[in-house]
Amino acid sequence: MAVSDKQAHDPGFGGRIIAEAIRLEEDRAGKLLDEPQALQQALERGGDFEQRIITRALHTRKGSKLQQAFESLHQFRFWFVIVAVLLALFAGIGAANAVFRDEATVNIVLALAALLGVQLLMLGIWFALLVFRPGSGGGGTLGRLLLDGANAVGRRIYRHHDAALLLQATFALLRRDGIGRWLASSLSHTLWATFCLGALLWSLLELSIRQYDFVWGTTVLSEQSFVTLISLLGFPARLLGMDTPDAELILASRMGQWIYEGRGQWSALLLSAIFFYGVLPRLLLALLTGALAWRAIKALRLNTGLQGYARLSERLAPRAQNIGVVDPVPPRVGREQDLSAPREAVGTGAVMLIGVELERDDHHWPPQLAGVEWLILGRADERSQRRDVLAALRAQSAPPPAVVLVVCSLARTPDRGTQNFIHEVRAATPAPVWLILDEAPLLVARGGDPEARTQQWQEMAKVVAVDHMMTADLADAAHPGCEALRQALGHLKVSH
Repeated sequence: MAVSDKQAHDPGFGGRIIAEAIRLEEDRAGKLLDEPQALQQALERGGDFEQRIITRALHTRKGSKLQQAFESLHQFRFWFVIVAVLLALFAGIGAANAVFRDEATVNIVLALAALLGVQLLMLGIWFALLVFRPGSGGGGTLGRLLLDGANAVGRRIYRHHDAALLLQATFALLRRDGIGRWLASSLSHTLWATFCLGALLWSLLELSIRQYDFVWGTTVLSEQSFVTLISLLGFPARLLGMDTPDAELILASRMGQWIYEGRGQWSALLLSAIFFYGVLPRLLLALLTGALAWRAIKALRLNTGLQGYARLSERLAPRAQNIGVVDPVPPRVGREQDLSAPREAVGTGAVMLIGVELERDDHHWPPQLAGVEWLILGRADERSQRRDVLAALRAQSAPPPAVVLVVCSLARTPDRGTQNFIHEVRAATPAPVWLILDEAPLLVARGGDPEARTQQWQEMAKVVAVDHMMTADLADAAHPGCEALRQALGHLKVSH
């Protein structure tokens, strides 16, 4: 699928979803997509770093496939919302039909409770969460259920990897900057407004073609309290000149009085209450929260500090123009960083993970260790990948990493290239660098000696001043090295 100039320069939310999906795919693989033509397009079109990231993502072969999948998912989401709105409309009609049924007498209290009670309760909960727990979202129960339902149904209908990746990227961005909260609120208010609209239309139809008498009864409330309550409910209608029950009519309509009158006033009260306390506030809130969601989407920017994007910093750096020496290079102040000095884990950042020339297939990457969370900087097998990983590591400065784990294969003999790369890793970060030797079973299967190979790696580790080295089979959770690594990381102050 071709990318238009407008889409490349103004990608909007869809372009950012595709860029996020590409990042997730590259993080899973541990390496960037090697497509020079996409990088060329990004550099030629220019813009800031985020725009170049999105342009590059849209011009990759994977990005073209994701755009096609995105269009399909967009249609699915549209029809999913339409079906949900229709269901809410029929639910409101069903609730009103249950109130009137085939009886000629309607209990006004039960009618108001059935048509307005639940939605007013949910509206109160929404306001309470919004005021007292703003960080929790206040997103609206129906809206959140609809978003979660769309995600679940979408994953079942669209089982292709691209669709699943887009769904994951979409919900990752929805969690940013209140977008998901306001979008869920807007959907929730829309559904409740539709419910109340269905109840209002069916009530109007029933009251137009059939005759109903209205009564009320209460055991707990006093008559005066009930009169006050009904008067308050009818206040907006009276402001518009509508005739609602007065105190005399309210008292005369109590059960047991057997005086059925004021049908028009009671009908006006019921219909106006559904409109003013159901349809109108929900509709206004749907528009307000929808506008807030739209504004948040327009203001959304990719988190280019994520290691997946930071790996692109050098590849997408604008080409420098050689204009000669403008200012002389200032003299160096202070001493060079001593890379041979041991480092303590003093940072509060995350645990960074780098894989170097591992032999297991991609299904074993990234490794999983129960109770441990780490940020995957990626695989560093080729020169370009190592450059990308180092760029991502340099970007992790606030806060600095707690520790950087470099996972190497014990099945391989340490060479000069790996030694130089680990040296560059130590130069790129103030955090301690640990060397984790993995894949010992592969060496044993080939008839190698793990102890002798470990000694070779230890000698290399001394040369590059690795802060800690240990052996752990990360594919085997029961391996003693995994438990030792888990305990060692547990002593660090790590933020996730």
